[in-house]
Amino acid sequence: MEDFGVTELSRGQDLWFSDGSLVVRAEDTIFRVSGAVLAARSSVFQDMLSFPQPSAGQSPIESIEGMPIVVLYDRAAEVEPFLRAIFDSSSFMPPPSTAPLSDILAVLRLSHKYDIQYLHRRALDHLSMVFPTELSMFLPSLNYFPEGFQTLKTSGEAHLQILRVVHEVNALWLLPAVYSRASTCLPKRLFVAPSWPELHVDIKNKLHTAHAHHARYVIAIVHCAGPDAGCTAPETCSSLILSVITALLEQIGDVDMEFNFFDVKDLFLPGLWAGFDAPLCAACVAHTAAQVSVGVQKVWDALPANLGLPPWDELGAMRRAAMG
Repeated sequence: MEDFGVTELSRGQDLWFSDGSLVVRAEDTIFRVSGAVLAARSSVFQDMLSFPQPSAGQSPIESIEGMPIVVLYDRAAEVEPFLRAIFDSSSFMPPPSTAPLSDILAVLRLSHKYDIQYLHRRALDHLSMVFPTELSMFLPSLNYFPEGFQTLKTSGEAHLQILRVVHEVNALWLLPAVYSRASTCLPKRLFVAPSWPELHVDIKNKLHTAHAHHARYVIAIVHCAGPDAGCTAPETCSSLILSVITALLEQIGDVDMEFNFFDVKDLFLPGLWAGFDAPLCAACVAHTAAQVSVGVQKVWDALPANLGLPPWDELGAMRRAAMG
C-alpha cells in the first residue's frame, strides 16, 4: 500500500470488495468499491470519476494497490453507512424497516451532497415517520420512538443533530415538527448537549421561539377553559379547572420540567376527570376538550410562521416535490 500521508489506514468493515475498481477515503478509513456503481448512482461521482487520473509519479498518494483514490471530505462514521446503503440495499430499507438515527442522518446528508435521489427520499421517509407535516399524524407521534430513535428520549444532542442536517439538506417541511419536539428539551437537555455551543445562532433563536410560542398559547387556552354555560356543578368544576390551569402554568415556569404544549390535550380528556371524587360535569368536559382542540390546531397552524418558514400549504408542496 502506498504511503497515504498517515501512519496507518484502516479498511472499512465489509466494504472492501476484491473486484472493486476504486478506493474511497474518508479521514483515515478507506473503502474498496465499484466506481461504475457509484457513477451510475450519483451524478456527482460520475463527474468526479470522469476527470483523468494523474499519471504515475505525479502524486505520491494517487493510488492504493494500483487503484485510483477518491478522497471525500466527510466523516468516516457517515461515509461508511452511506456506502453500505449503496452497495448493500438491505442495510437501509424504507419504513416500516428501521435504521439507527445516526445512519439515517448520514445517508440523508450525503445522498443530498452526492445526488443519490432514491436514498435521499428513503432517508426523508424515515424522518417523516417521527416528524410528520399533518397535525393528525403529529399528535400520535409525540411519544412515538421507533427503533433507532430511542436517543430522542434522553439526548438533547440527537435533536440538535437532526436540526443541523435537516437545515443542511433544506427539507423545510420537516422543521416545524422537529423544532416543536426539540424545544421541549429546553433548557434541561439542549444547553448541556455537546454541539450546543457551536450551533448556529439562528437555530438557537428558533428553538427559543418555538418554546415561547407554545407557552403563550397554553396560557391563552387554559384561560378559555373555564366552566361551560350549561355547567351543572359550578363550584366543583371551577375548582377543578383552576387546579389544572395552575398546574399547567407552574409546569411552564419550571426550568427543570420538559414541557410539550401539544400534550395539553391529554389534560382535558374525559378520563382524567373521572379520577376525582367530584369529577367535572359532562358539559364542562365537552367545553374544555373543545377549547383545547381548537387551541392546539391554532398553535399548529401558526407554527411555521413563528419559525420564519413558509405556510403549511407551501411546505406541503415542497414535500411532494422532493418525495416524488
